[in-house]
Amino acid sequence: MPFELFVSVRYLKARRKHRFISFISFISVSGVALGVMALIVVLAVMSGFERDMKEKMIGVYAELNIQQRGAMPGWRDVVKRAETVPGVVAASPYIVGQVLLRAPRDARGVVVRGVDPAGEGRTTSIKKFIAQGDLFASGPGVIVGRGLASEIGIDVGDEVKLVSPSEMDTPAGPVPVVLDRVVAGIFESGMYDYDQSLIYSDLGTAQKLFRFGDAAQGVDIRIRDLDLTDEVKAALDARFPSPFRVSSWKQKNPVLFAAVAMEKKVMFIIVTLIVLVAALNIASTLIMVVMEKTKDIGILKAIGVRPLSIMAIFTAEGAIIGAAGALIGTAAGLAFAENINPIADFIGWLTGFQLFPPSVYNLDRIPADLSWGRTALIASIALVLSTIAALYPAWKASRLDPVEALRYE
Repeated sequence: MPFELFVSVRYLKARRKHRFISFISFISVSGVALGVMALIVVLAVMSGFERDMKEKMIGVYAELNIQQRGAMPGWRDVVKRAETVPGVVAASPYIVGQVLLRAPRDARGVVVRGVDPAGEGRTTSIKKFIAQGDLFASGPGVIVGRGLASEIGIDVGDEVKLVSPSEMDTPAGPVPVVLDRVVAGIFESGMYDYDQSLIYSDLGTAQKLFRFGDAAQGVDIRIRDLDLTDEVKAALDARFPSPFRVSSWKQKNPVLFAAVAMEKKVMFIIVTLIVLVAALNIASTLIMVVMEKTKDIGILKAIGVRPLSIMAIFTAEGAIIGAAGALIGTAAGLAFAENINPIADFIGWLTGFQLFPPSVYNLDRIPADLSWGRTALIASIALVLSTIAALYPAWKASRLDPVEALRYE
């Protein structure tokens, strides 16, 4: 063990008359540990929130879609041409609009998404969200979100009415289009808004509801790699010029994703300040240690220990405190993030306060996305700040005059 490190470790071991210094060191370690733990948990939750939003949004809607003003009567040709673009896996038509869903006991305004049952399974991940029933396996029908089904009291096999704002002419005058359909399935995406207000129907039902004839409203596109979204979009833009318009999942909620990215940066800065405060606490601890070890420093310098070695002793002491805090904080942060939902449930049970209401955050559970790279970066930042905080007290110790240090000893 190097001489400087040996002395640093000895100084951290408190003797009976220096218990107060040891307690201050414990407080410093705890401060760094809490800062690191908070930073790991906050960034894990923010990253998990962003990841889940992307996964669920792309699971319900496709990565890209092609639209044109009004109806798209030539959607079959668009599907064929789109599937020839490099990077495109599948394409499928859709129609989206608002209708009134009337159940035996209640009625609710919903968004209906009319899709081709075979194509939708290739362009979105809706199949993995089906909790009951199947995707139109029994013919024309609808699948509804779990939250909506619970609120209006419907289940698989129940009959519902779909009332469209579009009107058709009759001898008695214009009347809304009304279709009777059976609930073929129930899906649960985990996105509160989707589960409460979205239903799926076959494409033919949507065409009748909105009087589209044989046309579609647009074509969904699934791509091979999400990271190639911009490249594939550019290729589709070139293949489908005006009056077509190609949009991506990034354009569906740009404000939301920009806000999440900004919040991650702001939270990183704010919580890093906690680590910085803990590092400053290390500086104050080491200043007290230097004052308490004045005689020892004087003796070391008197026997020929160089100022650089004195500085290394106290810098290493700060680094040890920072490393201990970073290690404890990392372990605690990983454990907390891995078990954040049981912890939140326990706190909710204990206090009666729901920490993560789905209606506000649009997700049914607290997401956490742990990254070893990000965790290592956080621990490194804590270690670097702790070491930097130790430089000034270490420098002051190295400048101490041995004659002054030993004059009254």
